[in-house]
Amino acid sequence: MNKMNKILLVLVSLILVSCVQNPKLSFGKKCVEKGDQVHYSYIWIYDKTAELIADEITCELIDTKTKTIRTE
Repeated sequence: MNKMNKILLVLVSLILVSCVQNPKLSFGKKCVEKGDQVHYSYIWIYDKTAELIADEITCELIDTKTKTIRTE
């Protein structure tokens, strides 16, 4: 990673953390369903006074929504 990418990464991280009053990090694949889509991430930044709405159970929906039955 070059120097410019590191600076950009630090700036973006500071902006994201400053958007939340009491920031907390959660690591590990967690998913959240929005409409008919399931969004996932391995790092979640959220307000620790509010609960994290993403969880591991919702990730199971990815498999059921993307599986297709092939008939040959």
